[in-house]
Amino acid sequence: MSEWYKQYRLPPNTTVRYQYSIFDSVQVSRTTVSAEDASALQRAMPRLDMLVILPDGIQLVELKPNAQLKDVGQVLQYERYLQRDIFLKPHLGQPIKRVLCSLQENASVRAACEPENIEYIVIPISELPPIPD
Repeated sequence: MSEWYKQYRLPPNTTVRYQYSIFDSVQVSRTTVSAEDASALQRAMPRLDMLVILPDGIQLVELKPNAQLKDVGQVLQYERYLQRDIFLKPHLGQPIKRVLCSLQENASVRAACEPENIEYIVIPISELPPIPD
């Protein structure tokens, strides 16, 4: 799914981070400097399926084979976390585009995405790249 999004939706030479750990300043500030604490923090951070950094903004992309209503809330929560990410400060003055991709149409999810300004994309299975051997 991520390769489809990259191929069909992004310009060339775009910065893409897969399984991006969001380092929310609220969570980071509560830790100590111990190696054990840092290791636990790394594992505890939410992971965004795709973070796309463009010259004019950020795209937050969640990929769900069968998107459900709860996934709309997950996208919104991830945006709140991203807005406090300690590594994204240079980009946080730019717009954040929210995207939820699925392989199956779900009218309830589509309806929930619309008022939240989340782009809902149903990827045609026939357009997915072949799975490498």
